Amino acid sequence: MRILGARFSAVAFGAVASFSFAACGSAALAAAEPGPPAADAGAPPPYATFVKGAEVQDGLFGVVRKDGKVYLAIKNEQLDQDFYEHATTANGLGGYGVLAGDDFEQPARIVQFRRINDNQVAVVLPQTRFEAQPGSPAATAIGLSTAESVLAVAPVAAEDKAGGKVVIDTSFLLGDTIGLGNLLSDIVKNPTNPLGGYHLDPSRSFFGRTKAFPENVIVEADQTFGSEKPDTIDTLPDAHSLQMRVKYNFAKVFASPDYVPRLADDRVGFWTNARVEFDRDDSYDNQRRYVIRWNLKASDPTKLSPAVKPIVYTITNTVPTEYRQAIRDALLQWNKAFERIGISDAIKVQDQPADPAFDDDDIRYNPIRWLTEAHDGGFAEAQLEWDPRTGEIFRSGILLDSDMMRFAKFDYHDEISPDAAARPHRGFLHRDAGAAVAARAGALALTLQGDEVPAGYAHDFLEAIVLHESGHDFGLAHNFIGHNAFTAAQLRDRAFTAQHGVASSVMEYSPANIWPKGTSTGAIWQTALGPYDYHVIHWGYAPVPGARTPDDEVPTLDRWAAAATSPSYAFASDEDVEYPTGHAVDPRISQFMLTGDSIGWCNTQLAMMSGLMSRLDARFPRPEVPWDQERFAFRLLVGNYSTCGLAMTHFIGGEHLSRARRGDPNAPLPLTPVSRDEEMRAFGLLDRYMFSRSAWHIAPATLRRMVYSEYENFDGFGYAETPRHDISLSDLVGRLQQTALNRMFAPLVLARIDDLPTKAAGARTMTLADLFAWTQSSVFGDLATAGPDPSPLRRNLQRAYARTLEHLAVAPPAGTPDDAQALALHELVAVRDTAARRLKQSALDLQTRAHLEALRAEINRTLEAKREVPPDAAT
Repeated sequence: MRILGARFSAVAFGAVASFSFAACGSAALAAAEPGPPAADAGAPPPYATFVKGAEVQDGLFGVVRKDGKVYLAIKNEQLDQDFYEHATTANGLGGYGVLAGDDFEQPARIVQFRRINDNQVAVVLPQTRFEAQPGSPAATAIGLSTAESVLAVAPVAAEDKAGGKVVIDTSFLLGDTIGLGNLLSDIVKNPTNPLGGYHLDPSRSFFGRTKAFPENVIVEADQTFGSEKPDTIDTLPDAHSLQMRVKYNFAKVFASPDYVPRLADDRVGFWTNARVEFDRDDSYDNQRRYVIRWNLKASDPTKLSPAVKPIVYTITNTVPTEYRQAIRDALLQWNKAFERIGISDAIKVQDQPADPAFDDDDIRYNPIRWLTEAHDGGFAEAQLEWDPRTGEIFRSGILLDSDMMRFAKFDYHDEISPDAAARPHRGFLHRDAGAAVAARAGALALTLQGDEVPAGYAHDFLEAIVLHESGHDFGLAHNFIGHNAFTAAQLRDRAFTAQHGVASSVMEYSPANIWPKGTSTGAIWQTALGPYDYHVIHWGYAPVPGARTPDDEVPTLDRWAAAATSPSYAFASDEDVEYPTGHAVDPRISQFMLTGDSIGWCNTQLAMMSGLMSRLDARFPRPEVPWDQERFAFRLLVGNYSTCGLAMTHFIGGEHLSRARRGDPNAPLPLTPVSRDEEMRAFGLLDRYMFSRSAWHIAPATLRRMVYSEYENFDGFGYAETPRHDISLSDLVGRLQQTALNRMFAPLVLARIDDLPTKAAGARTMTLADLFAWTQSSVFGDLATAGPDPSPLRRNLQRAYARTLEHLAVAPPAGTPDDAQALALHELVAVRDTAARRLKQSALDLQTRAHLEALRAEINRTLEAKREVPPDAAT
């Protein structure tokens, strides 16, 4: 919007100037042939005169195309009324961060067209966040305290006084209203290339297609963004010039007169729409959070109310035929949950109509679309739009990327990236491609174990994905504690998983439910609604008898939400898995985990992945297939391995978090420290599979096989030279080990561990001394016992941990407790003294001696250095 503000005055001035010329031409034409009366001097020309020779489309607004410009014809009764407006990209970059049809580029917002004089209409975005009863003193105060946004002041191009409508110029839509210039520049992300940024070029921007439907109109702006010296974006012939198409959608307001917004509850997982109410002071918090949901009411227990339409999904012709049944099965399965609350046939599914006039831009449709992207690795996105004042959903859909189904590809960019979980969530998107990686890893594990990938594997996986995304379409948030509800025995029971799935909710991120060969197993994917899914739909959509206002519903909703103390109905979402920053505290809450004993599950998975590593050479690559195949398979195994390895850091300083309220049945206190035994058990897996001498034993021949095929294409497309032909095991393992250390020794985690004894009330929980002692023994234990390990992996780990201790001792990050700094100094002295004793031995090889000398020298420099005192500590 800042960019728009800089451009609007110039656009409006230019448009008025051009229309003065057009008015003179129209007057001359009127003198030559009969027609409507000439306009008054300075007044807009008559509508009938203006549209001669123009293309006119009739819909919610009239759309007029003339002389390369686009105009909206707005009826007088539509002025000063609320409409929805939102913008989305109509094309993408083939997988480089911009998607075609991404509804979350700009969520729906309220817009009004206000006539401010004879020649201008203001396009206004009223503020919708702060509210009070209309006409009340609080409402008057809000009007004085808050500001609206003026999207544009549009020139009036023509007027039909008899017909009661006014025509406005929409040239303001050619501005960069959604910040694409910044987004394209961010994609380059090369600090050494200051000329690589993108900016809008108005001289190469113009209007594209326009569409008019009964309940919405589409205006497309085809905009060119230029760069003086872009980094290569190899999907385009000339990356200096990117033509991005932005679709602006203006739609009628779908607010239901009988809709009662439902107040949110943090014990139940719905996305929320926050408001601030100023006409009540009976609460310490005047924020009112309404859930985002459809308006579905059942006046009859056997059918929908005649006044309410079911949610009808349309599978567009972009979706490959072989995948449509899985999509249909997933969507219709939600009817089971709605039927339990008396709503039958709430969800319907249809194929795209044969009608050539069908267009999924028509807001009356809820489309399922298929996308082809070159570098996204497979993702799915729920697409929903809601009233920003009440949270009422009026449209939804699902976007599916074709790479989601490429199981044999075994190629993914981030499956072993240790910082993947640290990336911020982007709105409500399921944009991380972890599900696609899980599908490939599951198929690989079955193959390496000598099992056939089941015939229904692809169908069940896609059904699980669509179940998840359509849950978002109904307003449901992620639930990352769903796996905690079931036991390992239940997950190995085919009958149980067929009925309940592999977690309590489809809103989990679930891995493939695969166990070591010879172990019975249930369903591989979450293809059934879990108990939480029935619970959350009941809480969010079941009518509350006699309730007329949101507050009337609260006592009943409180009673329903109290069930969250049961593992089957527990809820935890995105904020609860922010482990890289130290914010997340409950190790039961995790992504791509199974069973209520994640340590036990991971022990099984880590052992299985270790065993499968030794089978790679026998299976891959297949005859006459490039060596890349084994390289990709290896990366997938390491990805699964690292998921469980890093998950064990969640237990260090962990606390069980409860959303239960006082008075809920069996409600624990909000925080309960994880027991020391459980923390030690988790650290045992870290020691064994991440840090120990016995971890990461990959056959030398396997490492020599993992090269990639190199093709230097003439036009450069797809060519990405890497410095090394192989995979550096030292670098890969070192990054994972450093990530584990960073998470355990993050300032928030250290501070929490330091406080645990004050909250444990006599219970045994770990201390900072435990953390430092356990890690010291794991990393440096061989120095005092068996002698230094000759492996470079071990030496690199020891240097990395020594630097972690050095940093804590001399320059501790803000928030690090003093106890941690003291323990870091203590452990450094112990390592230095042990290294000194080992250096007195004459049998040391040169590399080991150099390593020990470097350790001793670095530690001595640290111990002699002055400690940096953070400013907050100094004051």
